[in-house]
Amino acid sequence: MIHVGDRIRVHWQSLGLVLPTGSTETCITDFESRYAVSLPPDFREYFLRVNGMDTHWPNSQDREGYSFWPLERVKSVPEEAASHLHSDEWSGFSGAECLFVFADYLDWSWAYAIRLSSNALHGNPVFIIGKKKAPLEISDSFRGFVELYLIDSPILYGRIA
Repeated sequence: MIHVGDRIRVHWQSLGLVLPTGSTETCITDFESRYAVSLPPDFREYFLRVNGMDTHWPNSQDREGYSFWPLERVKSVPEEAASHLHSDEWSGFSGAECLFVFADYLDWSWAYAIRLSSNALHGNPVFIIGKKKAPLEISDSFRGFVELYLIDSPILYGRIA
């Protein structure tokens, strides 16, 4: 089975993006300690293998306008909301502190967040943040989100049947 980090790296390289190196286990455990969470295996492996996109144009977005953030930029929804105007329109929901923004679309037209906790039994669904007052669940895992991303599914745009 090909790791999710390898699949996304190959995809981005096919687009001509120059990618940073993966994160370190130390950076990941520091993140987990700071937020008292555990990264699920697919999310951890992704950061170890690719650690998001570069932070500077033209390697900061793919052709469709998706930007995947390095671990150093990943924040809880309340932290991310603190740096945005009108964030009270999309950040004031129950459980916001458990969702961590890891990617955005078209320079933050909206973003994607994963639920993280210290308990693996809670699951790690991925949500669209910023299109509506409440988050919209679009995948039950980071791996599922990447599968949707690789086929440019309408679900990524909030079009759920």
